[in-house]
Order: sequence, then C-alpha cells, then structure tokens
Amino acid sequence: MKKSTLTKILCALLPFAMCVSPISASAHEYTWHMGFGKCDITPNPESDEPLYIAGYNQALEITGVLDLCQARAVWLDNGGKGILLIGIDCVALDSGTVDEIRASLQDLENVSYINVYSTHTHAGPDTLGLWGGIGRNGKNKDYMLSLVSAAEKAAREAAENRTEGNLYFGKVPTKNMYRDSRTPDICDENIYHIRFAPTNGESGIRMLFYAAHAESLRGDNRLLSRDFPGRLVDGVFEQTGDNAIFMPGAIGGLIMTKEFVSDTTKDAVKNLEITSEKLIDYALSITPDMETPLQPEMRFVSEGFSVPLDNPVFVTYKFLGILNNRSEKGEGQTGYNVKTELCLLQMGNVLIALLPGEIFPELVLGGMYARTIKDAVNPEPLRDIASRYGHDNLLIIGLANDELGYIVPPSDFLLNEKLPYIERTLDGRGEDHYEETNSVGPECANRIAEAFENALKNLK
Repeated sequence: MKKSTLTKILCALLPFAMCVSPISASAHEYTWHMGFGKCDITPNPESDEPLYIAGYNQALEITGVLDLCQARAVWLDNGGKGILLIGIDCVALDSGTVDEIRASLQDLENVSYINVYSTHTHAGPDTLGLWGGIGRNGKNKDYMLSLVSAAEKAAREAAENRTEGNLYFGKVPTKNMYRDSRTPDICDENIYHIRFAPTNGESGIRMLFYAAHAESLRGDNRLLSRDFPGRLVDGVFEQTGDNAIFMPGAIGGLIMTKEFVSDTTKDAVKNLEITSEKLIDYALSITPDMETPLQPEMRFVSEGFSVPLDNPVFVTYKFLGILNNRSEKGEGQTGYNVKTELCLLQMGNVLIALLPGEIFPELVLGGMYARTIKDAVNPEPLRDIASRYGHDNLLIIGLANDELGYIVPPSDFLLNEKLPYIERTLDGRGEDHYEETNSVGPECANRIAEAFENALKNLK
C-alpha cells in the first residue's frame, strides 16, 4: 500500500475511532431527511486475475453474469449531521475494506458516521480472499478497487439526493419460506420495512430487513448475481417507484430460504425467481394501515470492543495478508484478539443493531438453545437486553463494518477434537457443526452481548 493511501485511511478513521458519544436530537426540533444512491460493481474484463465465486467451494471461477452486484446507500438525518448506510452485494467485507471505503469519503461534509455492510450473496465474487484455494488469496484486486469506487459513488449520490419527508415502520410474517439447518428451529420470519415518503411527493425509499442467507442459487451456481436481495429491491422499485436497500438480519444457524424446485442443480435460476417473487409479494403486502410513523428522533452510538481469536485458520490468513481485520495481542488461544465494533441506530421507536458477523437468531430472540457443551453459559438475548432499556422494536443488520464469521451460542460451540476449526464435526444428534470452523471462537457471543449493553448505556 502506498504511503499516501495509508495516510488517508488513518486520517479518515480518526473521527470514527473517537465516536463513542451518541448522536441525538429531539423529535420536536427536527424533521427526517433521507437520500438514496446506487452504483454497479463492474468486473474488469482486462484483469489478469481470476474472479472466484464466494461462499461454497474453493477456486471456482465465475463463468457468466446473471446480474451485476451493486453498492446501494442511504443517507439519514433529522436536521443535524447524517448517518450513511452502505450495502454491498457481496459475501462479506473485513474491517480493512470498510476502512478503505470510509477513507474514500473523508471529505464528505456533515456526516457523523459511515456504516458499510454486506448483503451476503453467495453468488458474488470472493471479497474476503477465503475461496481462492488453500492459503491463496481469492480476491481479485481490480474487482476490489471497483467495489470501493462503487461504494463511494453510491454514498455521495445518497448524500446529494437527500430530501425532507416522513418515516414509517411496518412488518409482515413470511410463511413457509425458511429452512433452519441446525437445532433449535428458531428464526425471525418477519420481513420489515422502514419506508421514507418525501414531502414533495416524489418517489420514496424503503429499507428492507430480512434474515436469511442469500443463496437461493445454491452451491453449484457459477453465475455472478445479487441473488434474492437484488431481485427484491428491483421488484419493489418496478412496482412502486420506490428505491430500496436490503439489510440482512440474524442469519446464522444456518438460516436460508427453502428450495422451491425439485433440483436446484438444473433449475437454480428458477428457484431464485420463485424465492424473489414470494419475497416481493410479502414486502409489498405491508400497507399503510399496518405501519406506524417514526418520530424524527435519531440517536447513534458506536462501541469498540475486542474478541479472543481462537481460530488458527483466521490467524494464518491474517499473517498471509489475505484477511485484513484489525487485531492485537490478546487472550485468544492464538495469542491474539480481533478488534471490532458494534453500532446502534435509533430511529423513532425502532432500534437497529449493526453487528459484525452472522449471529445465530436465538442469541437475538431467545427461546431454546441447543446444548452440546454442558457448563457453557449463554449471554442474555439481545432482544431482552434491549427491552430492559425500553426498546421493544429491535432490528438487526448483520455483517456490518466487519466480518467475524458465525456468532454461535457457547452452549452449542462444538469443535472437532483432532482438528479444531479445520475439520467440522457431528454432535450426538448427527447434526453438522460447520459454523464453528468459520467463527473467531466461542467467546464471541458473550462479547457481542456485553458491547450491545454498553452501547445501550451510551445511547441517551
């Protein structure tokens, strides 16, 4: 990395590193403003590096394009400084790439915090570097440059397009959509929206929240695609004129949509189409009489924290220069901790938690927990913690500002005895514990809950 680039990144990070105090303003003094922007992430046809597909198998090159991935952004303020939410159609981004995007926007005026998250499509290019073959960086440098550039353009467009309006919150349960591949069978079946209606009567903006892995094309797919998040936002726009942005919820566990065809190997695109059509119908079934207005009261806080890094595979990829998560010497079994962040955004009576990974839904919603580790203690569910602080509408944006992998309940964090974190294992029920191999370690869930409560204490 050139020295000038590093200097820009460090300078851009200073305000974010110090942003612990909440941003707040009274609902009686302000009105909502929102703006939207988007930009395609275009692969470079002249690149001399392969473009590997992410999320399933190693070193599988993308063979065609179903639809281009995008960066989409919304600007939000209530009369003061703004918050940016930038959603990238990709499997995940580590904090190093998030820092690059923030650095590209360091001159943007009146923004208090920039958040970057991934929609978690499993039909996008490798943006972490983990699917290029064992020990090899799977990221295409040209594509990553295009990704950062698209994020910057979308964010600037959102800031420029902001206008005054009103916000409304609504939800509807989806029926017969989910597949939970791991005990317990717990998931958030709702699709939520926060809808912005401009006072000038122009087209609005919708923030769509849904908690499922974006992998309706399944594992044999080799076509570049946004998967159902892309079809969902496109469908909402086509039928309403409202721009939309997708937010993934508590998708760990492993939560995905069901298969709606008999053979996804042959009919993967058809499965994507059916899945997307169902989700579009559900999203558009949220009518104004099902909505509640959100008062123009906004608060935001960022909470930095560290997690013991027990996974030796992650450390190896860090030392190889493939993963760019922030790290420090610490109490993890590898001798290191991961330094990360958690953010809270309050919009009226809705609280949004931006979490750096793929959290199991029971850690948010509560209920049953699988128990393969006898004496392990699970943290208090995030929804219960939020309720203690007076917040009854909790939404999740996963894979936000970092990627720590799966956030697994400690009571069910089971490792292969011979090759922990390298080989997956089965429990006494015959269930696969794959998620642990893609996690920083069993302490992550507790650290998330602690940071969540600390952030709530500062959200005043």
